[in-house]
Amino acid sequence: MPITKNPCGYSPVTTDPQVFFPHRVVRVMKRTENRNWSDTLDYSDWRDVTAVYALVWLGTHGIPPETRHGMIRTNLEPFSWDADKARDLEPHQQFGWIDCTNLYADRNGYALHPTEDAFDMAILHNGPEMFDALASFDAHVARLAEEARLEAEALEAARKAVEAKVAAKVAVKAQKDEALRIEAEKLLARIPAKGTAVTVEGFTGQVFWSGVRKFRGRWTARCGVKNSAGEVVWVPADRF
Repeated sequence: MPITKNPCGYSPVTTDPQVFFPHRVVRVMKRTENRNWSDTLDYSDWRDVTAVYALVWLGTHGIPPETRHGMIRTNLEPFSWDADKARDLEPHQQFGWIDCTNLYADRNGYALHPTEDAFDMAILHNGPEMFDALASFDAHVARLAEEARLEAEALEAARKAVEAKVAAKVAVKAQKDEALRIEAEKLLARIPAKGTAVTVEGFTGQVFWSGVRKFRGRWTARCGVKNSAGEVVWVPADRF
């Protein structure tokens, strides 16, 4: 089960197909992902694509894989600047996913093709060691997934607790606000009926409006009094 690097496009970086990780590609996975199809990456063109990944065994010594975008990832070929990072690997560190989606094959000059094949344990010198490490890798991934699930649940519980606390404060405030509004409504009974002639603090006129409104954040019951000259004063209910 190798990964074959085939030249393609207009300026291939390889002249002949190259084979990587022979008898070390243990799984090939396809899934739908949303990626930027922009060939120059200077604009956004997000679309769904069938992403292809190959899970490869790195051996007992090599460059440790890295977790990127929620996956334990490795590179088809090591970068020169990573050469000094090679070391003995723990069993769960001996595997990494390689992206073989080929979204930019023409630009890169090559395409990757992972092939599935049945493993013949009789001819695989490191077969038992590889599959023992794979079991350790799978257990490690399952453990990380469980930790991520528990962390997500804890974050969701914390978010809901904050929302509940905020909602409780809002409810208390609304209840208090409603109580003040009701108290203000009760004061309306003190205001004379519309059309009644009244004199308040030396101003004489007729009541033309009364009601409850918020004024500077507080509920108040008041009325409007207009005299014969068209002048208006606003009188709180507690003045009557």
